[in-house]
Amino acid sequence: MKRWRRSLAFALALSVAGALSSPAARAQGAPEPEAEAEEADVEAEAPPPAPRARRKVIPARADVGGKDRKAAPADADQKRGPAEKDKAERPAEERAARGVAVIERGGQVLGLGAVLAGDGRILTALSPLGAGNDLSARLADGTTVRVKLGHHDRVWDLALLVPQTGRWTEGLTASSRDPVREDAQIRSFSAARGKVAAVPLVLRSRKTLIGGDDRPLDDALELGSRVSPLDLGAPIIDEDGRVVAILGRGCAPNEGKPCTPVAFGAPIGAIRSFLRAVPPTAVQPAAWLGIQGVSEASPVAKGVRVTVVHPGSPADEARLQGGDRATSDMILAVDGVPVTSPEALADAIRTHAVGEKVPLLLLSRGKYRQVAVLLRAAPDPKAAAARKPARDAELPPPSSSGKATEEYRK
Repeated sequence: MKRWRRSLAFALALSVAGALSSPAARAQGAPEPEAEAEEADVEAEAPPPAPRARRKVIPARADVGGKDRKAAPADADQKRGPAEKDKAERPAEERAARGVAVIERGGQVLGLGAVLAGDGRILTALSPLGAGNDLSARLADGTTVRVKLGHHDRVWDLALLVPQTGRWTEGLTASSRDPVREDAQIRSFSAARGKVAAVPLVLRSRKTLIGGDDRPLDDALELGSRVSPLDLGAPIIDEDGRVVAILGRGCAPNEGKPCTPVAFGAPIGAIRSFLRAVPPTAVQPAAWLGIQGVSEASPVAKGVRVTVVHPGSPADEARLQGGDRATSDMILAVDGVPVTSPEALADAIRTHAVGEKVPLLLLSRGKYRQVAVLLRAAPDPKAAAARKPARDAELPPPSSSGKATEEYRK
C-alpha cells in the first residue's frame, strides 16, 4: 500500500514537473516563432526591396536637380552664354522687322524702308524710286498704304515717304553704338519671296565714297557683304534692333577710271542731318470730320453741339445732324474720350489717322446714340485753311504732325 502510494506520488510529481516544464519550454521557445511571425508581418506591410533600393539612388536625384536648374534660365539671366545671347537677339530682330516696310509700285517691289518710331513716315533710299510717283508701302501686317515722296537727298541717296492713310506705330529708333567695332553683330533685311527677314551684314570701315551729283560721302559705311538691289533702303540694325544706317547706292572712286557702283550704309549722322531739313509740309494728311460746332452744356451732359455738317464729309456720311438745339447732335466723346469744346474735339480727331473708323458718342433729342465715322483728309487744303477757328481746331497745323523721331534728330 505504501509502495503504491509512493508510486502514485512519484507519478504525480512527474506530471506536475512536466506540466511546469512545458510552459517554461514554451516560454523560452516562443520568442523564435513570434519573432518570425513579426518579421513576416513587417515584410508584408513594408515596401518591397526594389523601392528601398530606388530610394538609395542619389545620382538620379542629382540628375533631376540638374535638369531643373537647366530648365530655369530665368534664375541665370545675368550669366547668359553665347547660345542664350543669340536667343535673346532673335526677339530684337523680330521686333525690328515690324518696322520694315516694302516699297512697291503697281505690286512690283522696288526696295525696303524703315518706319520712324512714333512718327509713321518711312525712311528709304531714293535711287530705287525712279520718278517717285504711284508709290505704296506694304507694312508688317500685310496692309498696303499709298505713300508720297515728302523729302529727298540725292547726295546720300535718302528719301522720306509720307503715308496718305493710316498710322503705323511700330517703328525703329536710332542707335548710339559704334557699328564698326570688332564685337558688333550687324543685321540688315531682305525681302526675298515677299517676306522680310533679317540677314547678317558685314561693315568693314568708314570710308569716303562718291554720292549723287558727284559729291563726297564722308564717313560712309563700307560693306563687306553683297546686297540685292531690291534691298536698298533697308535699315541696318545693331544687336538691340536699333538703326545704325540705311542701305543706299553710291560709287567707289578709282584712280583714272570711272567709279564703281557700290552699296553703302548712310550713317546716323547723315540721317539726322537729312531729317532736320524735312520741310514742314512733308506730313501725313490730317484726319477730317467735316463739321463746325460750339461748346454746349445741357442739363445732362457737356459736349460740342454740331452747327454745320459739310456736304459729302465723313460726318455727313455718318448722318450727323447740325442746326438748332432742338434738332442738332451733340458730340460727347470720340473713341471714348470726352470732348467739351471744339479744341478738345480737334485734339481727339487729330490722334486718329485718315482711313480710321472712329466711334462717336452723340446726344440728340434727349437720347444717346453711337455712330462710326470713317475719317478722310480734307478735300481742299486751301479751303480748309480759310475756315473759322471752330473748324480750324479739327485740322492740325502742318508742323504739329511733322515731327521726325527725336532719336534720329538729336
